[in-house]
Formats: sequence, C-alpha cells, structure tokens
Amino acid sequence: MNIRLNHIPSMVVLAASLITVSSCDLSKTNVNPNASTEVSLSAVLTGTEVSLAFNTGINAGLLTNIYTQQAAGANGDAAPFDNYTTSPGYFNGTWVGYYTNALTNLKIIQQTAADQQLPYYSGIARVLTAFSYATLTDIFGDIPFKESLYGNGITNPVYDKQEEIYKYLQLQLDSAIGDLSQPLAANQGAVPSSDDVIFKGVIQNWIATAYTLKARYAIHLSKIDANTAAQKVLEYLYNGNNWRGISGNAADAQVVFGAATTNANPFYQQNTNRPGWIGLGASFVNLLNGNKVTDANTKPEGAYVDPRRAYFATNYPAGSSTYQGSIAGVPGAFSRIGPYYGTATSPVILVSYAEAKFLEAEARLILNATDPKAQTALETAVRASFAKVISNSSDPYATQQKQNDYIAAKARLTGNFATDLETIITQKYIALFLQPEVWSDYRRTGYPAIPLAQNATHSANPNGHIPRRIPYPQNETSLNQNTPPGSNYQSPRLWWDR
Repeated sequence: MNIRLNHIPSMVVLAASLITVSSCDLSKTNVNPNASTEVSLSAVLTGTEVSLAFNTGINAGLLTNIYTQQAAGANGDAAPFDNYTTSPGYFNGTWVGYYTNALTNLKIIQQTAADQQLPYYSGIARVLTAFSYATLTDIFGDIPFKESLYGNGITNPVYDKQEEIYKYLQLQLDSAIGDLSQPLAANQGAVPSSDDVIFKGVIQNWIATAYTLKARYAIHLSKIDANTAAQKVLEYLYNGNNWRGISGNAADAQVVFGAATTNANPFYQQNTNRPGWIGLGASFVNLLNGNKVTDANTKPEGAYVDPRRAYFATNYPAGSSTYQGSIAGVPGAFSRIGPYYGTATSPVILVSYAEAKFLEAEARLILNATDPKAQTALETAVRASFAKVISNSSDPYATQQKQNDYIAAKARLTGNFATDLETIITQKYIALFLQPEVWSDYRRTGYPAIPLAQNATHSANPNGHIPRRIPYPQNETSLNQNTPPGSNYQSPRLWWDR
C-alpha cells in the first residue's frame, strides 16, 4: 500500500511538461527566460494549492504522524508504517508530490508572474515554494535544490546541504514579503482572488503566513543555538510591539476540500477507501483521555479529558463513550480520525494562528523561564485550537468550564524550564494533530516522551528508536547517482537535529 491515495482531486493534476523551469540560487528564484509563459496563472495556482495540501496531508502529515504516534498504521498494508519496515519505494509519492506536483508548478507561476509583472502571484508562489522545500528537507535532510528543477536538462541533480537550504528558506520568504508588500497598482493585470483557494486573494494573510513560517523555521534551529532561534522567532512574529504573524483562526493557511468523491479531504478518502488501515495512536488518544502517553491504552479516562477528543477521534467500541488508541507496532484499529479532520469537507492546515502562539510561548520560555507572556501565549494557543475545533455546545466534555479546567490543569507553566517546555510542546502536539510539524518538534525537544514502537528494531532502524528521518526514495537511489548512500530511519541525522 502506498499511503498516497489514488483518488487525487482532478483539478490538481497539472502537467509538469507545460514548461521547463531553470534552477534557483540562494538569494532569489531564477527562471528560464526562454520558456513559454502561455499558461493560466489562475488554473496553475488553484491546482497547485490543492495538490500541495493533499500531499502535505497524506504523504507528509499522516506519514510522519504515525512516527509520532498520533496516528497508527493499524492494519493491512499500512501496518509496516507502524514499525518502520516500509519499502523505500513508498516514499516516491512524497518526493514526486512536492517536486513535480508543487515546486515545478510554483516555478511556472513565478516565471509567468515575473514576465507579466504580477508581484502578488509571485509572492504567493514564493511562500509556497519555501513551504515545499522546507517540508522535503525536514523529512529527508539534504535534498536536490539548486539543480532540482531543470527537468530533463539535469537528470542527476546534486544534493544540497540542509544548512544552505535553510538560508534559502528565509531569503525566499523575505522576497515573498517584498512582492506581497507592493501596492496594488504594481500588478499589471488581474490579481489573485477566488483562484487562491487558501486566502481568496487576501494579501495581508499571505504576508502574515510568511512571517509565521519564518518563525517556524527559526525555532527548528533550537538545538543549534536556542537563544538565537528564540530571538528570531519573536523578531519575525513582532514588528516592535506589533504582532505581524497569523492574527486569528480565520487567517489560518489551509485548504478546505469538497464533498465530491474526487475532491474530498485526503484523510476522509483514506478512511473511506481503506477502512481500518489507519487508526489513532495510543499515545495521542491517551492524552485526549487525560492520561499520560505511556499509560496503558485501556486505562480509563482521567480527570481532565481534552475538550477536543470527540472531534479528533472516534469512539471505540463504536457506539460507546470510550476512546482507545493502537499501540505502536502492534496491528489493530481502535479509535480513528474523528469528524474535524475525517469528513469530506475537512481542512488540511499548512500553518495556523495556534502554531504562531505556540512558537511565541516557546521562544519566550527559552529567553526567560519566568516571563509571564509565555503563559499568555500558551493559553492563547490552546484556546485558539479549542475555538477552531469545538462546535458542539452540548458536548459535556467541551463546555466553557471544562475548557477552563483543562487549561488550568494541563496548560499551566510553573517557572521550571524543562517541565514547562514539555507542557508547551505536548499541548502543541495535540493542537497540531495530523500536521508534519509535530515530528519536527519531537526531534528538537524529545516531547512528548512517547514510548518506542514494538517490533521496530531492524536493519533500516537499527536501534529501534523513533525515526529521525526517512530513507531516500527508491526512485532516487536507483536513478540519481548523486543520492547519498546508506540512509535509514536513524542516520544520517538532519543538520538541525544533531
């Protein structure tokens, strides 16, 4: 089983052969001046945004969330994902999903926008380009970058160091902010509107997303230099005393899918087409039940049940009032993805207001463990997640009082750095359910301290530990002579994870 679904929305299949795109350097994206620009920006933008969200949901989010035990490869051909025995061929879909279905088309947008003097389209494409390269390098480590988009011109692109790619991410986002900050009159033609399925052409939301992504990629370097990472996070989220990150749930960067079978949410398609293959992990459901990640998956719910439980998970057994996750590495589907993410019209979230406030909370904690603004940011983040997810006012676990009680018990900082970091990252782990950022946080911090999967020690995962990376896809190792040899789930570690 390839965790990438076959039922991809028809609008997202854009032929990469429309255009041959040249490479880019670390300061700005180059484009091929000889390539055709006879392409509909609207059609390419719409398709690329949907394709990117679909691929992020399944081939990045769900895949890596199995490693962090939010989800579980519970049965069928999904079971190998649970103990990391998946064939490297299954990762071809992740690679192609970003390089071919996203980055190549984003290059088309950038070239056409440059030729037609449309900086808003260019800025959006730059934000999504940075997001795509970042997702790839945070999964695989060193990846082709400077030579990655020559098409048939370079069939064996070199692999660039992650450290250099991270410099590019920040520069690309700076360029995006510059494009998006230009006056409306600078666009010599139509500007993004309904063809932008993420923000409907609201340019200020794209600028806020760019600043929030800059903060995300800054905090990824916390193991290299925590203080500098934290300072950069606050520098990007604030302009002086003025907040400039994502400003609220309504400004989250997300794609909401349709009700038809061919354009439904990827998690819904997964559950519908392969029922019982994907469940929820015991560690995640334990937290929803108010317990510890290391508790038995059959332990009764604790005193402070997470108010989002009924939205993130289904009951097990069906029709009961209980919830149970699958033990990592042991086949068996129990609770599954719940209605917030598991319906046809559910969103795939790329970056959110809640994440921005979690970033602020962690940064402030790093710089000053007793800073009261860290508590304010943490509580704001958790309440933002509640407001986004909870919709049933009659849910006895999700009343306002229950939400207040939960925050007082589970999201309260004490002034002890280690304990408080665990609190922040654990709450972020829950709030960012099914987003690949959870795996980055685990590798940076070790939180939440999930147990090792069973039956997970083998040649591709020699110490049985939680994966630190994904092996390079089979197509790359077979066809690109520059692919670094010897990658597995543990080594070589990513540059920022050493």
